[in-house]
Amino acid sequence: MTGEKETTSSKGNQNKWYANGRWYKEDGLGYEALTEVLVSRLLPKTSVRRFVEYQYEALQREDRMVHGCVSKDFMEPGDDKVVSVERLFQAYEGQSAAKAVLAYEEPIDKIRYVVRTVERATGLMDFGRYMREILTVDALFFNEDRHFHNIAVIRRKDGCYRECPVFDNGAALFSDVRGDYPLNMTEEECRNKIRAKPFSRDFDQQLDACELLFPAFPFRASFTMEDVTDVLAEFCGIYEEEVLHRVDETMRMQIRKYGYLFQ
Repeated sequence: MTGEKETTSSKGNQNKWYANGRWYKEDGLGYEALTEVLVSRLLPKTSVRRFVEYQYEALQREDRMVHGCVSKDFMEPGDDKVVSVERLFQAYEGQSAAKAVLAYEEPIDKIRYVVRTVERATGLMDFGRYMREILTVDALFFNEDRHFHNIAVIRRKDGCYRECPVFDNGAALFSDVRGDYPLNMTEEECRNKIRAKPFSRDFDQQLDACELLFPAFPFRASFTMEDVTDVLAEFCGIYEEEVLHRVDETMRMQIRKYGYLFQ
């Protein structure tokens, strides 16, 4: 593709590139594209306000076809650049966010510190809502790769900031079958192995902390397993049956576990 700019994901195994106003991502570890599409198709039935929409696409890579997904560029007229929380901390605190939060022991204190720092640096007044949205989505879908480089804001040309849409959920739902979660691993084994980021290794500790810190911003979901199976049906013949079964089983258990979010 002409004019494309290529980079890699945080795990270093997923090629992604930008061309003609769209971002393309190639599966690098397993079924990231399926996960991105599923999450973005379910988020409209939640209280998340802004998120990136992904579509599946078979991508031509040199002499081979690969699984991938595509999304529109979410930058708007007047936007200047995406600024990660990591970059904000380096600019305003003089150190990385990952290092800065080590000054606090409890997840609730780490989250409070990061939210206050971002609000002070950007002028955004409800970054806590955004943080609660992200960490709830991560818990609900088992996204293990929420580091400080993909929690971000957008700086506008006038110097003001706005929130980024929720993006980069490809590492959710045990999609890394070539490394951490091979398909011969049971769903229970996957659950026991997975670890959260960036404030705690436990998804529920992060979620509980957000619910205590930001009670004014409750998270609500209304999607059902029928919605999940409808999306998975579109991937029959694209991904292995073992993949579709794993995602189906995982989502059934997650919807049951977090039933209070669906009330």
